[in-house]
Amino acid sequence: MAEEKIVVMTATELEQRPLRDRLGDWERAGRRVVWRVGGMGAGAMAAATVEAVRAERPGVVVLVGIGGARPGVSLEVAESVLVGSDRQADLGAWRSETGRFEPFDGWAEAAETIVCPYVERLGARFRVSGARSVNAACAPVPWRDGEEVESMEGAAFFGACRMAGVAFLQLRAISNRVGDRRDAWRIPEALRSLADALEGLLNAPELLNLRDRG
Repeated sequence: MAEEKIVVMTATELEQRPLRDRLGDWERAGRRVVWRVGGMGAGAMAAATVEAVRAERPGVVVLVGIGGARPGVSLEVAESVLVGSDRQADLGAWRSETGRFEPFDGWAEAAETIVCPYVERLGARFRVSGARSVNAACAPVPWRDGEEVESMEGAAFFGACRMAGVAFLQLRAISNRVGDRRDAWRIPEALRSLADALEGLLNAPELLNLRDRG
């Protein structure tokens, strides 16, 4: 059996370091992890994802990181979830005449919600949540129904992987509720949860040849 590469991407070294400390050069059962730091924000992550797919030709690319939970949803801080859909929520304009954000949802060029078709294979192992991406974390952008998690890079990552024709997953650990004071964020706890969840994901037999099953 040929070895299958799994590219694990994070936006920051802060998020990746405890994962590498925990898992190291992970390789078993015909699978090997390649670590990549993609950078913060939609543009950096999209470019880094395309480069990682071109260079590594992986079987699956997994974006992992911390994120915020929508106020009022049942997600707990330090809980980890797989993201089933994501969209770039901050495409729009702030209108001075109304003091409100006007989304560009009606424009054909605006990013749509991208559904991840691969989470169904792993839904029995993880909670699956909808997400939205904003380049300014915790910005007062309206939420849509079904969105529970806020990331920064997820929608761009999903789009880049879909265009590249590679299987993709996004794993998030909740570090805070959107709107919490920054000193209330529980980042170390969330990163420990993320390491546990990533180890479980990498060991899941469903991860092998994921694209053939999507």
